[in-house]
Amino acid sequence: MTAPTTALLLAGGKATRLGALREQWAKACVPVGNTTPLGFLIPRLAAAGVERIWINLHFRPEQVREEAERIAPEGLELRFLREKELLGTGGTLLQVSSLDVLPDLVVNAKLFTDFPFEDLLRSQEPGVVLHPGNDLPTFGGLHHQNGLVAGFAPKGTPHSDDAAVFTGICRPSPSWLSYLRKSEHGGTLCMVRDGLLPALADGHPCKAHLHDGWWHEISTPDRVDAARDLLGHPTD
Repeated sequence: MTAPTTALLLAGGKATRLGALREQWAKACVPVGNTTPLGFLIPRLAAAGVERIWINLHFRPEQVREEAERIAPEGLELRFLREKELLGTGGTLLQVSSLDVLPDLVVNAKLFTDFPFEDLLRSQEPGVVLHPGNDLPTFGGLHHQNGLVAGFAPKGTPHSDDAAVFTGICRPSPSWLSYLRKSEHGGTLCMVRDGLLPALADGHPCKAHLHDGWWHEISTPDRVDAARDLLGHPTD
């Protein structure tokens, strides 16, 4: 029996930089226009062909779960991973992969974008989505060369043609899991630092998908306002 096309939505963050918004909302549930990050992403993933979505829960877990269940279209399967202590992006990927299958997509549940998720599903190769038009010195990202990821670009890296912001969207590689297991140390694991980068150093390639469309993440009040300027305000 063929495994369902699966995505992992990373929604367990503590929202510590959201300021007063944190007093009412988890990041994945912040109202932006007439939707939320979960409300925006779940239907688009389903339309791209995703059949099962895993969502990790930590801060305001019931709010996140209720929003996901409210939004999910008929026929889409939702599964939840409750994290008493945050596992980190890499730890969550490891845990979901051990309970089910390696997700076909991983998406951070704090963003709005017009990236076509079906393109990454069709590629059948490990890859990350990079945004060359965003603020590389602030966010950091990854270097790329000839369509492949070439290395890490830390915060403070100046703008250049060979580096771009990592959008939080990727198609993970099975090779990342072995490096994540090697890095297990009782703390949180980073999918990029502890999985992708050591795999890359050992010769496991990863495609770089450059997305020139729009992309907004909402980790801070200013970034929420920027997303609302694009999508509208919840009081409109």
